[in-house]
Amino acid sequence: MSLKAFHILFIALATVLAAGCAWWAFANGITGFGAASAVAAVALFIYGIYFVKKSRRLIV
Repeated sequence: MSLKAFHILFIALATVLAAGCAWWAFANGITGFGAASAVAAVALFIYGIYFVKKSRRLIV
């Protein structure tokens, strides 16, 4: 597995984990952690899109 593929996989897993933590926190009434996790999930998703677009231009 290339470093690029590993990075994409790692970002995808981190996004899913952050979204899962947000869902769990909101379901249990922990709004501060839920909001922080939701923000992290959105930020990771945006970063993942940015990385995929940028990595297409790289010569590997």
